[in-house]
Amino acid sequence: MKVERLTWTGYRIPFRQPFATSLGTETERHGYVLRLVTDAGLVGFGEAAPVPGSGRRVGFDVPVLLETASQAIPGTPVEAVDDALGDVRHLHPAAVASVRCGLDTAVCDVLSQEAGMPVAVWLAGQAQEAVPVNATVALADAVSEAQAAARAQAQGFSCIKLKVGIAADLGAERERVAAVRNAIGARLKLRLDANGAWNTEEAIRTIRALEPYGLELVEQPVAFGNVQAMRQVREAVDTPIAADEDVTSSETAADVLKAGAAQVLVIKPMVVGGLREARKIIEEAQSFGASCIVTTSIDSGIGIAAALHLAATLQCPVRACGLATGALLATDLLTAPLAIHKGRMWLPDGPGLGVRLDDEALTRCSIVS
Repeated sequence: MKVERLTWTGYRIPFRQPFATSLGTETERHGYVLRLVTDAGLVGFGEAAPVPGSGRRVGFDVPVLLETASQAIPGTPVEAVDDALGDVRHLHPAAVASVRCGLDTAVCDVLSQEAGMPVAVWLAGQAQEAVPVNATVALADAVSEAQAAARAQAQGFSCIKLKVGIAADLGAERERVAAVRNAIGARLKLRLDANGAWNTEEAIRTIRALEPYGLELVEQPVAFGNVQAMRQVREAVDTPIAADEDVTSSETAADVLKAGAAQVLVIKPMVVGGLREARKIIEEAQSFGASCIVTTSIDSGIGIAAALHLAATLQCPVRACGLATGALLATDLLTAPLAIHKGRMWLPDGPGLGVRLDDEALTRCSIVS
């Protein structure tokens, strides 16, 4: 089976509410929906949406990469699509990873359709029917965050992720975490995501101060690129540490695991360059006895579906994954949102990704790249 053509549409989707992290506040999500058409009449979908905060240059490099791919891959065997990008060392790594993810997702979609099975089963030979998911809270004040967490609990979520590292001082951070914990009670899991906001000493001091609130784990307490600092934090606190921004490929994931810097790896397909690269990371983590969490990058429904299929390949017990992000955006670009019931997201029926793109919604949100 060979590629007939690759097309893409850029989008700009507003957040329903400003999304605050230690890296800044986002009001819109930008990305590209890809269509890979084959000579067998199959159409695979993918998404290229670099992580927010990657910088202005990324916005220029993504369409350059997509244009390169669209010129190079017609007539290429579907299995060889990834080779079409050629030498990309001069382009922004976040742009390269997101385009590789979009192409890889589309390829996996097509090949699993051809095989007559869901992407998850095609990737790993078996899959979970549903994946536990966390609700994400990233608002501006403790009262709003507590209210959002309580709503998530009422909707059936059993795990809340709170963005931290955005408060003015430790006292304010404690107030935010305490408010959320009080709102959800003692039974729900509460995890924190610092997005690398603290230095080593701040991370240790802050996590120790927040541990009385019953933390499941803390994601990326220190800036990425210093796994030894993360190891210091892991060894100094009781709460498990998860590496997030440090997981950009199977190679960097291996560095984290070999250093003993984290007990958990957070895997974003959009960051590591696709589903098949992400599967390598999951297998590597299993060999070290570490667990994995799959999350989106606040993508549209195509990216969420891809991440869901990846998460469905995880072995039990599965930690809550960061997949319930579609409601953060004004639209997920799907004709029907992926089903969430009692804090679990269900794998769609049918072969491939199993979702349908809402062309009208994409047209409303489309931009000229």
